[in-house]
Amino acid sequence: MKKNNDFPSNGNLRYFIHLDTVRCYAVFMVVFAHIFQIWTWKDATESLFPLGQTGVVLFFVLSGFLITYILLKEPQHKPIAQSFKQFYIRRSLRIFPIYYLFLAICYIANISNVNDYGFMLWFYLGNFYIFNHNSWIGEYSHLWTLAVEEQFYLLWPFLVLFLRTRTKALLILFVSVIALASLARFYLLSDGFSYTQAKVFPLANVDFFALGALIALGNIYCQQTVRSSGYPLVVTGLVLYYGSYYVFEKMIFYMIGQLSIGLVATGVIIIALFSQAKEGILHNRMTVHIGKISYGIYLYHNAIVAHYAEIAGYFGIDAGNSYYIKIVISVLFTLIIAELSFWCIEKPCLRFKDLFRSA
Repeated sequence: MKKNNDFPSNGNLRYFIHLDTVRCYAVFMVVFAHIFQIWTWKDATESLFPLGQTGVVLFFVLSGFLITYILLKEPQHKPIAQSFKQFYIRRSLRIFPIYYLFLAICYIANISNVNDYGFMLWFYLGNFYIFNHNSWIGEYSHLWTLAVEEQFYLLWPFLVLFLRTRTKALLILFVSVIALASLARFYLLSDGFSYTQAKVFPLANVDFFALGALIALGNIYCQQTVRSSGYPLVVTGLVLYYGSYYVFEKMIFYMIGQLSIGLVATGVIIIALFSQAKEGILHNRMTVHIGKISYGIYLYHNAIVAHYAEIAGYFGIDAGNSYYIKIVISVLFTLIIAELSFWCIEKPCLRFKDLFRSA
């Protein structure tokens, strides 16, 4: 494969601003899906398209792209051990501060009996707690996705850095990982595990990260091919999803559906990656900024929605007002908390990342 020289391996990585807009839409997909689930006991969008799952998969594919892109752009003369150290320190500065502050507050106050989950959430093992008990864990259920990401980060950098000069080996690895996830889902469901367990099991999610990794590899070595595949992938994914919905029984539909959502997410990220669109209704300063604070939005939103009555009462707001007003107030409060978190905690911590920038 011919390497794309538009992206020099000098540690100066391009910033993909349109991906912040993708984060904005992805986090709102998850937020609204959870609002529907908490207040109506069902994701009202599920019969049309799984809004929450699509948002999660967008984040997974995006993470797979970014981590792989960053690792592949590491200077080849740089010691691998140094690359590992810098990657994990910078990653920790990004995600640990508000995650552990959030947990500390919840555990100290024992909000919603969080102490019942022991150390599992502290060590990013919430998905295994859900898997072992075959049950969601209330307002902390969404933390399973962060657990899966952290488990993915334990191994992926080693594989990519050791194979970074062997393009064909990387391609085989990424495709094999996609196949592995499908096999994991098939094994779990055919062996009597529930759909909840299949959803949170790490190996049943690695294909989404691998799809993002394929984008990164293609972006470096065959950019034009990747650029032209965005819309076809979205259309293919939608056709597969709705086509299999009416043709196959539940287990087969679930497996095809997961892959379909992955294809849609991959296509959307490719479209955003190469977008030349200026500011408009769908992409503007607001969507970019919300994308920047999306981690805080994701982390805090479930607790805010679950405790809406107490929060509203504290501020003298009628907790029994209309469903739509509750949605607006919950979203606004989530945005305010995430904004404060970003400026007071996340951004100061992110300044330390520059000390560990690739060089």
